[in-house]
Amino acid sequence: MVIVFLLLGASHNAHADVASELSAAARQHLAGGFESALAHWDQARREAQAGVDANAEARAQLGAARSYLALGRASLATQRLESAHTLATTHGIQTLLGPISAALGSALLLAGEPAKARIALEQAITLGRNGSDQDVIAQSANDLARLEAEAGNTNRAADLYRQGMASARSSSNAALEATAAVNLARLPLAPGDRLQALSSAQQLVRALPPSHIRAMTLVSVGRLRGDTPDAAGAPGSSRGQAAADFDEAAATARQIGDQRVLSYALGYKGAMVEASSDPVLALDLTRQAARAALQANALESLYRWEWQAGRLLRQLGDEDAALAAYRVAASTLERIRPDLAASGTGDFRAKASPVYLGVADLLIRRAERAAKPEAAQVDLLEARRTMEALKSAELEDYFQDDCVASLKSKTSGIDALAPHTAAIYPIVLPDRLAILVTFPDGLREYSSPVGAQRLEAETRAMRQTLEKRMTREYLKHARQLYDWVVRPALVDLERAGVKTLVFIPDGALRTIPLAALSDGKQFLIERYAVATSPGLTLTDPRPLAAVPPRVLMAGLTESVQGFAALPGVKTEVTNIAALLPGTELLDQAFQSARFRSDLALNPYTIVHVASHGEFGPNAQSTFLLTHDGKINLNELEGILGGTNYRDQPVQLLVLSACETAAGDDRSAMGLAGIAVKAGARSALATLWSVSDVASTQLVSDFYRELGQGGASKAEALRQAQLALLADRRYRHPYYWGPFLMIGNWL
Repeated sequence: MVIVFLLLGASHNAHADVASELSAAARQHLAGGFESALAHWDQARREAQAGVDANAEARAQLGAARSYLALGRASLATQRLESAHTLATTHGIQTLLGPISAALGSALLLAGEPAKARIALEQAITLGRNGSDQDVIAQSANDLARLEAEAGNTNRAADLYRQGMASARSSSNAALEATAAVNLARLPLAPGDRLQALSSAQQLVRALPPSHIRAMTLVSVGRLRGDTPDAAGAPGSSRGQAAADFDEAAATARQIGDQRVLSYALGYKGAMVEASSDPVLALDLTRQAARAALQANALESLYRWEWQAGRLLRQLGDEDAALAAYRVAASTLERIRPDLAASGTGDFRAKASPVYLGVADLLIRRAERAAKPEAAQVDLLEARRTMEALKSAELEDYFQDDCVASLKSKTSGIDALAPHTAAIYPIVLPDRLAILVTFPDGLREYSSPVGAQRLEAETRAMRQTLEKRMTREYLKHARQLYDWVVRPALVDLERAGVKTLVFIPDGALRTIPLAALSDGKQFLIERYAVATSPGLTLTDPRPLAAVPPRVLMAGLTESVQGFAALPGVKTEVTNIAALLPGTELLDQAFQSARFRSDLALNPYTIVHVASHGEFGPNAQSTFLLTHDGKINLNELEGILGGTNYRDQPVQLLVLSACETAAGDDRSAMGLAGIAVKAGARSALATLWSVSDVASTQLVSDFYRELGQGGASKAEALRQAQLALLADRRYRHPYYWGPFLMIGNWL
């Protein structure tokens, strides 16, 4: 946040020590000492409460919110803003309503809630105009421009940034004007327009006194200059100017004692030098940046510089030192993971995945060089733990809660595999596909010489062609992926007598049914039972309790809320009811409240939902359709989660008509994690919605196999898929392929 000047003066009625604390807090914030500022804001709040000074208390809460925003902690900022808003409205402090609304918009933007952010920011602009508060208008226009930029509305974003600059200029707020100019330069503008915006920002920021915002804006200018061609179009010719910007930012940071910004100035200069192929100088700058970040306890930047150091050390041939740096980066990410997840921006994988994959890559390479098998096994086990940590982190980011941690505390361990079972971890690396296979007697590593880009292209091509049920275009992709993912371990799988494969897929591999991979003669499902897991530490691999099954069958046969009718659902539910005892909730009986109460009152072991369900790129866009509305993931967790405390919790959740966004590995990850989120031991779900008749037949056969006893859930699904495969009408994997057994496969 830029606007803190409002807080430098306490109200006329405030006690002198309240005014002193408010001023000290503002000074610390301006200098980048946000943690110290928070201590002063809180002391000012306590003093104001003791003196019954609502104005000063509200200002202290607003100031604390801004410091939390500067630290990237949106939820804590929002809590303070709610308190400030209550105080301002209760006591009629009109001058604070605009700044509070503007800060709330910033917090919601940071938390990944753009619709709510827009409402708050537009309200802030209205309040700013009514109160002639140009700073509020400028700040809110700046944030609204970010929303437009993220939506791809470049021209609208540029107009808003220019409006923000004009408002800031009218209130002589050069810092805010410079910030808007830098943000304008971040848009995909013509090189000349970008250079003009950067030049404006640089002139404005150099006129500022030494401060956090001055140093940080110079860092931003430097980063943009380093990536911007000059007016003649020469790439990278502005790097000399960028280096000067970084140096000036570092000098300002040292002058005010701002180690956090110093780390950014040094680290980003190191990154620029890395790009210009001087790894020795880049490493020196990066190590200085890491020391500054550590001194400031700036973990959000420390992980960047340790990761950068790891890359540079690897370039220099010191893989052991590179591994040590990568490990520090990964452990630092673990510490800040809740803050990153709470931001709700959905970019956790982009930030974290290269770090975790770097650790796994270096460990696997070292295992391949190991002279002793015992040493290789130690490194492979750590590589697997690293990938499990990444899987957990991704799911927590997707679901935005700690359901993963609560499940991990209940599982029996990653090595507790049943006999004749192997767990396969395809690890997608930039230059190859590493494959870790957990057998009942140990862990082995294989690889295929295919890089991440080609593997992703092949996987997406398979997904697209699988949904073309009148062609066999998918087969060449299914064979290629079989050769890369399965064939390297095939001899050992056969030697070990493996009958069930549990895949823990990564990236685009989540979007395809691995059961449909083919060696050219038969599909994988014709040879093995196939299950999917979001991670073995997220799956309890113990056999299910031998209790009489009881099914809650819910579904929609008719069209509701604009979704197509599913006439086959009636037959599907009738067939299940003929096999297993339970309760039917069809059409108007399938109301959200009725569904919840039925589960709460009856000991169901299986919950079967035959209704439209969609898994989107985040938990907020994921739902199951009921007759009277939609059940989102949090509601489903609440409905099913309570059954975990009964003697007979839900063992299996079946979603027979859900679908994921084609080619979206985040939506497929959400599907893979549905059992974790819902609190069920396992789930049977579909990657895409299939033929009503085929789905009914497969589901009925699955329950028939399950009811006969003796077969695992994965084997029961396999037999049901083979039955469809044997029918010429449904031999194409479009019909039987999308059904996935997720979680506990026994």
